[in-house]
Amino acid sequence: MIKKIVFGILAFMVGIGIAYHSESFFRDLIQNIFIWSTSDTIQFIGKNFFVFSNKLYFLTFGIGLLILTLENLNQKTIHILKNVIIYLILFGISLIAISAIDANIKVIECTACEDGIRKLHWNEVKYGLIIGTSAIISLIPSLIRILKRKKNLAHKTV
Repeated sequence: MIKKIVFGILAFMVGIGIAYHSESFFRDLIQNIFIWSTSDTIQFIGKNFFVFSNKLYFLTFGIGLLILTLENLNQKTIHILKNVIIYLILFGISLIAISAIDANIKVIECTACEDGIRKLHWNEVKYGLIIGTSAIISLIPSLIRILKRKKNLAHKTV
C-alpha cells in the first residue's frame, strides 16, 4: 500500500511537471490544427501572450499519469508499453478531433467574417479544456481495466 501511495504521488507530480513543460507545444499544436482543419479560414490575431493556464490542464495530466502508474504498477514491461501506447494514441486522436470540431464550429458561427476568414484572438481558444478532455477520454480504457480488476478481486474474495 505504501508503494502505491509513493508512486502515486510521484506520478501526479511528474504529470504536472510534464504539463508545465509541454504547455507551449500543445498550444502551438492546437493552433495548427485549428488552421489546418478549417483550410486556413481561421487566422489568429493579436499578441500570443498567456500568463496562467487552465488548472484543469495541469490536473488532468497529473491524474492521467497517476492512473496509468497505478494500473501498471505490477505489470510486465510489454503490458506497460502497450497501455502507454494506447493512451498516447487515444490522446492524439481525441486532441485532433476535439480541436477540429471546435475550429469548424467557430467558423460556422461566424456571421461577420470577411471573405470567409474567421479572426480569433490567441486566447479565445480553450486550450486547457481541449487538452483536459482529451486526457480524460484517453484514460477510459485504463479506468475500465482497473474497475474490471477490482470487480474480479471482489468476486474472488466472496
